[in-house]
Amino acid sequence: RLMSKVDQVLQPKNLSYFNVATGAYAAGLSACFIANEVFHNGQPALLYLDPSLVGGTLACAAVNNQVSDLWDFSEADEDEE
Repeated sequence: RLMSKVDQVLQPKNLSYFNVATGAYAAGLSACFIANEVFHNGQPALLYLDPSLVGGTLACAAVNNQVSDLWDFSEADEDEE
């Protein structure tokens, strides 16, 4: 929901934040499953999901030249809309 709201407000020119976040989530989850298979030991999913989502979102912001806009982004309260 947050990334779709960011897309709506910032209107990126090159890459959609929602699409990048969805791909980053899939990549992070895949990395978690691969690590589980390789090490035969349960891994905390957030160890892979957080860096992939944050890194993917920041990379998307860099490509869209909106890093400061994304950093300062604040979702408006429902009452204000």
